[in-house]
Amino acid sequence: MSETFVSGANGFIGKHLTSKLPEFVSVPHEDLASFNSPYRRFFFCSAYGNMADHSDPKEMVRANVTDIIRVINAGASCFDSLVYISSSSVGLERQTFYSRTKKAGEQLCLAYKEVQNYPIAIIRPFSVTGVGEQRSHLIPTLIRSCLTGEPMNFVPGPTHDFVDVDDLVNALILVSAKKLSGTFEVGSGVSYTNQQVREIVERVTGNKAQVTIVPSMRSYDNENWVSTNPRIRSTGWLPKKTLEQSISEMVEEFKKHD
Repeated sequence: MSETFVSGANGFIGKHLTSKLPEFVSVPHEDLASFNSPYRRFFFCSAYGNMADHSDPKEMVRANVTDIIRVINAGASCFDSLVYISSSSVGLERQTFYSRTKKAGEQLCLAYKEVQNYPIAIIRPFSVTGVGEQRSHLIPTLIRSCLTGEPMNFVPGPTHDFVDVDDLVNALILVSAKKLSGTFEVGSGVSYTNQQVREIVERVTGNKAQVTIVPSMRSYDNENWVSTNPRIRSTGWLPKKTLEQSISEMVEEFKKHD
């Protein structure tokens, strides 16, 4: 039996995770619908719906709900740890189709955990940032705006709880190694407004972002999107990187390749 499987290994989180695993088997998105391999550990990093161009509701249901059922059943009662990466957006007052499908995936995981006593951990990451983050996200766009003069629309008020991708990966590996189950929020517990993030990027780059202030860009953004559940801290996990450290690393990486 192969020990460790990872879905979504080519994504932002998956790449950082697999770089820290001694060995693993990658399961492509398109193979999950027929997945039937037994395993000891599974990291379910695949998702659909969290990017602006992810608009197919059928794909959201498949990627976030039905695929995890297949993975759970394949492991049956022989696996030691299954880590399902959900989203902190499931806790927002205003829900989207994506967040609802992630919440449905969570509920299925909890049902299997409670009825079958399976060791399933649900991880709710907050705003994951760091080297390799998707170009369309706030911080990479601000970096380009500062360093290349790229114009961008900007909403100053919404807040986010940022966690570096390396810190998140450390949490995933720790939870899996300890064979923990239940729901864990993974964030810094510190909120930053978009304006504060902009100021950090401008300070690190030494340049001003070329922004046009607009009233709103996402209907679900709010001023209270921050981790308030300390359960992950009880495992011994703590974030090691500050937001400014993450941004500094991203700026250096941008200068190397762009």
